[in-house]
Amino acid sequence: MKANQTTETKAQIFELVSNIASTIGSPARLKILFILAQAPRSVDAISRITGESVANTSQHLQRLLNERLVLVRKDKLSRIYRLSDPLIALLVENLFDLAEKVSPELANLESCMVDDKIGKPIALQSVIEEIRNKKAVMVDVREEYEATESPIEGAISLPLDKIRDRVKSLAKSKTYYIFCRGRACEMATEGVKILRSMGFKAFRLRESSASISHKVNSSNEQS
Repeated sequence: MKANQTTETKAQIFELVSNIASTIGSPARLKILFILAQAPRSVDAISRITGESVANTSQHLQRLLNERLVLVRKDKLSRIYRLSDPLIALLVENLFDLAEKVSPELANLESCMVDDKIGKPIALQSVIEEIRNKKAVMVDVREEYEATESPIEGAISLPLDKIRDRVKSLAKSKTYYIFCRGRACEMATEGVKILRSMGFKAFRLRESSASISHKVNSSNEQS
């Protein structure tokens, strides 16, 4: 390949990658990817969760479709969207990690998602042996649909709206590590508050469900 052809090819590579980066860079589209990392959703469901209008949500989904970041299927009168690759969910989590490192403001904002009384979120890696030895349990407080669509090996599902009715099955001798959609989600914090109010030893995990799944699978492969 000639030098000028190589230069042109490199330029095309960077342009394609930058198109994907700029697509993800929209706050609205990033929220959509954050939600689709949990489970496939219709336009109406995505709109309701993100707070965007249906019209705006449709436009953002079209942009994501154009860049092949999401896929769509028809279900009767609805169009159901999902991530095109599990790596996208991890990319979203990695963006949060990077932003947290380079932006002190983000760390301050994330601290608002956690009540000072329950302490800072805990990294899964620091407690994974405790969980493996059955001294602790991971608890998924996302809604049942999300927990079913993207289950975490070894975790029990206790949807936030049903947690009080299901705690009878939990042993108070164990420690419970609560997770939800990720750091931009308050459900895990609320789950910790509820379990603690009922006499359980509970803490919040800092990672998203996608990151937890990836780390659990990686840990199992190494063991």
